[in-house]
Amino acid sequence: MDPHSAVPIAFGSPTFLRRASEPELIDWFEYFDPKIVIVSGSEPAPSVAHRLSQLVGSGTSVFQAAGPHPLRGHRRIDTVDFVFAPDLTELKSIEELEATALDPGSPTFVLSDRLELDVDKTKLTTSLVGREEYVAALKPDRLEGSYVHISSRLPAGYRREWDELMVIGGGLDAGVNGTDLVSLRCRSDGKVLQRTLSPNRLGLQALDGVGSQRAHMLRNAGFETRAAVANGPVTNLAEIDGLARTTAEQIHQSATAVVGDRVIRKSANPLPGRNPLYIDIETDGLDPRIVWLIGVLDGSPTNGTYHSFLQRDPDEPGGALIDFLDWYQSHGSKRPVVAYNGQNFDFQVLRDQLITHAHSYLNRWQEIDTFDPYQWAITENNAILPGRTNKLKDVSDALGFEGMENNLTGAAVARAYSQWMADQSPASELAWDRFVSYCEGDVRRLASVYRALEDSSRFGSETDERATIEESTTQGALSDW
Repeated sequence: MDPHSAVPIAFGSPTFLRRASEPELIDWFEYFDPKIVIVSGSEPAPSVAHRLSQLVGSGTSVFQAAGPHPLRGHRRIDTVDFVFAPDLTELKSIEELEATALDPGSPTFVLSDRLELDVDKTKLTTSLVGREEYVAALKPDRLEGSYVHISSRLPAGYRREWDELMVIGGGLDAGVNGTDLVSLRCRSDGKVLQRTLSPNRLGLQALDGVGSQRAHMLRNAGFETRAAVANGPVTNLAEIDGLARTTAEQIHQSATAVVGDRVIRKSANPLPGRNPLYIDIETDGLDPRIVWLIGVLDGSPTNGTYHSFLQRDPDEPGGALIDFLDWYQSHGSKRPVVAYNGQNFDFQVLRDQLITHAHSYLNRWQEIDTFDPYQWAITENNAILPGRTNKLKDVSDALGFEGMENNLTGAAVARAYSQWMADQSPASELAWDRFVSYCEGDVRRLASVYRALEDSSRFGSETDERATIEESTTQGALSDW
């Protein structure tokens, strides 16, 4: 269990918040489940404020810095401190807040629209517009606490330290022209984790084979929600002008999976069986120099035995690989190894790292049968998975997995080890148990998905009796794959 509280913030541009249908807005809100909603950019957009007031409950704060009556001042949400700063006046008050409300020993998040990026395409340089005025009002040299500054006029993914300011982007243009919608989880230790969702995965467009035009067709035919699609017979869909029977079946199957939170099998192709082992690896990034942690689950999602092969020393990049394969030879020989999205990452990385750092073990790895449930289900079209996306946490959450929450993402874990590689001083020592626990959570999630694939039956005909399905909103994810 993660000891750090985390407060989710959802960002949406005025354009997205105006144009989204009511089911899509509800979808967006329930997917990110935010404690704070921030309207990004500099547009006042009073109509947006009205829509949000009808959407969010009393437990969610709405911050629109450019609006007529923006939130201001200090708020403590789930033990995490925030300062809402729609103008420089609130920045000037932070020094006084340290004496009355803020704990200088804990990080504080400052939310504003005071900082934006200017890119000189000729000189290939960037500057932080508003920085001088911001610093002059804040007076960071007089503050005791640590602060993270989040600006709604900066793009998602922006993260840079400008001398005395740690600045993070808050999703400028979130949801516009296909730009991802963004949520930031602000943790009580000052870390910020980003999560994204394509606006094309909201509402009816969350269904396979449904884009904006088909969503419009479905709504015109009376299918406003995914539940409406799932609950009717496929013949009703096939009667829509311009919708082929095979497409109607694809959409209906997808709705049944997403709304019913279950796997829909599309073929009789078998899984490998034979008591598989489930693995997940942690590296220092998407172009890894080291596999420093290999987590292995032997058994069921809840009661299986977890084994961790951890290499703390970056100067010994083959350590975890060798320890894992030695263990496999003694305890797992002939059993298939399962990894989610393994064909695109885990299996390739393990092979490449063995070639570079432990070549004598390469033959052992190549003799192992490997299986990727993501490839089998999605790429090879053997099954439809539930969840708003096909990411592991979305799918396992939809299937009802109740496991370990760690408030981490794969990107955050990789970034932490990369920083450790650069500075291995005692002060920079990582909380290894947290990362081991994060990896364990992923392999247990993987096992739950594999078991659901095993338990699923071939999708039946449209005449099969089935209970009416109600819309589910349990999906949510922090992890990458």
